[in-house]
Amino acid sequence: MTEHMRKGLGVPSPYGDHLWLDIRHLGEQHIRHKLREVDEICQSFLGIDPVHQLIPVRPTQHYSMGGVRTNKDGAAYGLKGLFSAGESACWDMHGFNRLGGNSLAETVVAGMIIGGKIVEFLKGTETTFSTAAIRDVMSKQTSRITDLVACTRGRENPYAVRNAMFDSIMKGAGIFRNGADLQTCVDELQEILGRARQVGLRSNGKGANPELTMALKIEGMVKLALCVAYGALQRTESRGAHTREDFPARNDRDWLKRTLATWKGADTLPTLDYEPATAVFELPPGDRGYGGGKIIPMEG
Repeated sequence: MTEHMRKGLGVPSPYGDHLWLDIRHLGEQHIRHKLREVDEICQSFLGIDPVHQLIPVRPTQHYSMGGVRTNKDGAAYGLKGLFSAGESACWDMHGFNRLGGNSLAETVVAGMIIGGKIVEFLKGTETTFSTAAIRDVMSKQTSRITDLVACTRGRENPYAVRNAMFDSIMKGAGIFRNGADLQTCVDELQEILGRARQVGLRSNGKGANPELTMALKIEGMVKLALCVAYGALQRTESRGAHTREDFPARNDRDWLKRTLATWKGADTLPTLDYEPATAVFELPPGDRGYGGGKIIPMEG
């Protein structure tokens, strides 16, 4: 799809270019019964009937092959008492190339192992919580919401900021990547992060308010986008789902390591550190068998 859209064969829409998927030749019986989920998605979310109409499709991201960095017990680095499991964690079960459907294994296996480790931790720990610390966090969040409602920080529309982030990362950090487009994406996202820090509300913020929800989340969303784009820019190789057109080889010599991103204060870029994977892997991962790039082996 990406290649066709790059060649100008995409169909313009308010949500970006897409292609048409035609499954009408399969017939109503097959679509209604064998492709029930596709049928329901088309009708419920797009308002179209795939038995009689074309389906607009485009590439998208559905999973982050990363998350909170943990050890083998699911305990987060540097913060005692925080555990992460399943798709929120970087737990090394699938690494850079988690294939479709493997989320079930990650959720079930991590839930079983890490759930038990949490019980062990709780049984062996006298945990106390400072009510003063809790009140302090609540006070900061209350002040943040008050500022958003009053628009004391700015008047940027959180939805416009989200759309700008979406457009930038779709163009620069999509399925196929290269240094020039990633650099443009990083530069744009830094500007968008500044906008995210200046959002305000048009509504009163009361009740179940989606605008307030977006305003509270948008800075973190842009920061996560910058972790993806900036980490991809620095990683001069192709590995798993990370495909660099200007660096097609998988480089185990220099890049058999994880990217660890942290944020400090008002920085506009994350600080990137690297953790060698060789401490865990006795043998490097095998060839994935597609992508066309060579493997630069580890030395020694």
